[in-house]
Amino acid sequence: MGEFLDNKRYSEIFKELVDEYIETGQPVGSKTISKRMGSSLSSATIRNVMADLENLGILCSKHTSSGRKPTEKGWRYFVNTFIEISNDLQNAYAKHMEMIEKTSENRDISTILEQISNMLSELSNCASVILTPTINDKIVRFIEFVLLSPGKALVIIIFDNGEVENRLIEIARDISGCVLETASKYLNTRLSGFTLSEIRDIVHDEFISQKEGLDEAVNDLIMQGIGMWAKEDDNDTDNRRLIVQGLSNLLSEPSEIGNIKTLFSKLDEKITIKNLLDESINAQGIQVFIGSENKEFNLEGCSMIVSPYSNSKNRVIGAIGVIGPARMRYNTLINLVDCTAKLLGKLM
Repeated sequence: MGEFLDNKRYSEIFKELVDEYIETGQPVGSKTISKRMGSSLSSATIRNVMADLENLGILCSKHTSSGRKPTEKGWRYFVNTFIEISNDLQNAYAKHMEMIEKTSENRDISTILEQISNMLSELSNCASVILTPTINDKIVRFIEFVLLSPGKALVIIIFDNGEVENRLIEIARDISGCVLETASKYLNTRLSGFTLSEIRDIVHDEFISQKEGLDEAVNDLIMQGIGMWAKEDDNDTDNRRLIVQGLSNLLSEPSEIGNIKTLFSKLDEKITIKNLLDESINAQGIQVFIGSENKEFNLEGCSMIVSPYSNSKNRVIGAIGVIGPARMRYNTLINLVDCTAKLLGKLM
């Protein structure tokens, strides 16, 4: 395939065909490409190139005399070769992002994510998906242990985004308010600004090394209090919430997607999509899944653009993306998803 597509003529004809197909949704003929290129190339020459590209498996047609459209292999070549992140395209969404950023002040993270998901589905005209952070990914601003009665204490955590969580824990009846106050002071002096999972690791390491002189009672109390959330979050994938919006957008051109019922079923059960997004958290940068090339998704005629997003400490905590037909505006949507992921990084 490389020897043909390294050829400038073949590459230009292929790109013009794909651009035309994205715009119209109709198989593209040689005369249309000739007009788009405004060149001296004859329709016969373009037909010969298209035939070669079909033999390579990146174009297909119903019959010899009909126009052609990209195959999954063709879409993959198009994305890998012609798409790039562009500041110009991202600037087109700057007003939307600024509006979201302004209205997100003093809102909880769940509301912010719902709002961003809705914006993404509207701007992309696709379905939007967001895999939320786990509670262990959230940055802690303040922790306090409050003695309620002998053997019972309340753990209060205020996160950096303003959310408040509290849990009731059972403690040894001989633990005094002084021990709880020491644990609270240590956490707020040393570990404010870290995530729950980071705090757990730091406390464990410092107790083992005796770096901060933590006594056993204080260490056990801290680990027990933080462990209330950690136990609930042992399986990150199960405890991440999946937000899906804009499903009606997929019905505007149902013929583009091989089996729309299967897609809706996958989105409804959410496990497959959560697994895909969870995998993308460990990847670097934007990923594009096209049709059946991904075994987890495996849906002909459907594509998914996904990007991980980070918190204010540049730690990846979730993923965001769009799902739509393979005939999507990849250049625009890849930039939109990238821009939205960066916005989330500012708000987390």
